[in-house]
Order: sequence, then C-alpha cells, then structure tokens
Amino acid sequence: MKLGTPFDHFLTHDYSQVNKNDQIAYLKKHEKEMTDYVKAQNSKVTSVQWDWESVKVETVQPNAGGIPTGDKYKEMIIKGGFNNIKESSVTLNFDYDIDKVFPSINDMMWSSDSLRVVKEINDVKVGVNYE
Repeated sequence: MKLGTPFDHFLTHDYSQVNKNDQIAYLKKHEKEMTDYVKAQNSKVTSVQWDWESVKVETVQPNAGGIPTGDKYKEMIIKGGFNNIKESSVTLNFDYDIDKVFPSINDMMWSSDSLRVVKEINDVKVGVNYE
C-alpha cells in the first residue's frame, strides 16, 4: 500500500508498539536531565557519553540470594561512559510501566555499581566502582 499523506501513515502505524528508535529519540530529548542526574550522584563526573544503541527493555525478577521474590517488572536501560575515560561505564535504569508508552524521566534509578572504571590490579583488569 502506498502512503500518500502523513494521515495515511497515522492510520496504518501501530503507535501502541514503541520501537527502539522511538525509545532512543525519547531519551535524547531528555539527555540533559539524564546527564545532570548522573553528575549529581558523583561530583567527579563532569561529562557523560551515552551509548544510544545500548537502549533496551528488560524484564526483571526481584530475588533474595537467588530466590525469586515479588512480581516481575520491566525497566528500560541505557549505558554509556563518563569523563571521556575509555574503560568507564555508567548505567541508568528507568522504571518501565508496560501500560505507558515511555517511562517517566523522573523514574530514573541508580544502583551502587552504576558508575565503574576498569583498573589493573596485580596485572589483572577488574571493574571497580568509581570514587
């Protein structure tokens, strides 16, 4: 079917299904808030380099020592680096309510190991928390 007008596209596109490009576009609109949030977690972070292709939605099963607890939930995850450090990583998670098209930018989550760098200890490269 040939689409002649934007309205034709509107009629034939399923807007209830969000694709990765839509998710990336949404996060790019909120890049400043995301970066400011990460910087607020650690005063040594001066810049964040987001890896837009890392965006994904995962189902999470809460657990206690490997034993499932509570209900599964979804979260959107984006990764990147910081301070232009080659072997650095930052991870930002968003609570993702499946009934909503996009997560609220205010639902950003941070864990204690969300900001990491690779260091060499006794000739072995290991990931450590950035302090």
